[in-house]
Amino acid sequence: MAADRRSARSLRRTLLRYSFATACAVALLISVILVMQDDDMTAAQISSSVGLNLFASVVFALMFAALANWVQDRHTQDTIAESLEEFAGRVTADLARTNRMFLPAKHYDALNPTTSFGDDYNRDLTVDLESTVFFAFYGPSARYVAARLLAARHHPQQIRVAMNNPGNRRAISRRAADRLSWPRSLGQPIETIEAELEDELLMNLVSLFDCRKICPVEVLYNDDTAVYRYAMVDQSVYVSWYHSPASARMELPESYRFAKDSFLYSTLRMDLMRKFEISDHKVLFDASHTDTVLIDHLTSLTGRDITPADLARWRAAQVQDSAPFRSYLTSMRDSLDPPTPNAD
Repeated sequence: MAADRRSARSLRRTLLRYSFATACAVALLISVILVMQDDDMTAAQISSSVGLNLFASVVFALMFAALANWVQDRHTQDTIAESLEEFAGRVTADLARTNRMFLPAKHYDALNPTTSFGDDYNRDLTVDLESTVFFAFYGPSARYVAARLLAARHHPQQIRVAMNNPGNRRAISRRAADRLSWPRSLGQPIETIEAELEDELLMNLVSLFDCRKICPVEVLYNDDTAVYRYAMVDQSVYVSWYHSPASARMELPESYRFAKDSFLYSTLRMDLMRKFEISDHKVLFDASHTDTVLIDHLTSLTGRDITPADLARWRAAQVQDSAPFRSYLTSMRDSLDPPTPNAD
């Protein structure tokens, strides 16, 4: 397109030069022919004729100069307009590409869960989960991950979860300190919050183990700093910022959605894949595993004897803890379905 515009401007300049040269040549030829037609003209008559011609030339020059200036102005305006249009097109394309690469596609407010767990966030993630093959979670605690996966109508074929190790006391203490500002934690000693968080992490592992019938579930024990978390699907990544100003005293932090062609999505996905590739602190649960495998794994992880009664207690606790969220997801998912036409 730019080459075509430059070619058009060059053609206009060439036509302008040829028009001027042709006009001069034609005027000169006609004047010579007319003078040669009369052999009886005296010197005074010739001088008078030359004077008249000079006057006519001045008038012609003024008219031509005015016309040429008008044409030149139009040409300059067209050139500037085309250049600005071309520049604006490049700037717009660069801005659009930059926006897709570095800016979030959507923002979600922080909140404390009551009757809602964030309608826009859960609606968008649920819709994306309906058509994804890959699902990943990265964060300190995968509290609602199993409930979300089990409530989904379409199940992914690959699940990867990176979370804190229940045996990492420093990571648990760090995250427990962050939770001191939560409304439901106010007034509780930090030791109580730490114990609750350790139980929550073990409950998460049991619930993720129970998702093994969907597809193999890979769990990576990562020393997460609890600064952010994300849920990733094929289409996008949902990044939650625990320590943003808007997330203070909020259980569900401020979140952003980035598309799959963004810089952040590409970076986080490659980083997660390489962590699973090189880390030794991970486990894979598949459909062939029984509770005995889980008991052995949790025993080695925590350094204490885990019994079937512990698994039953954590399963019951997980059902009770996630019940409001599962009910909320079911209600919201029903609202996404198109209305069924009434039969006549």
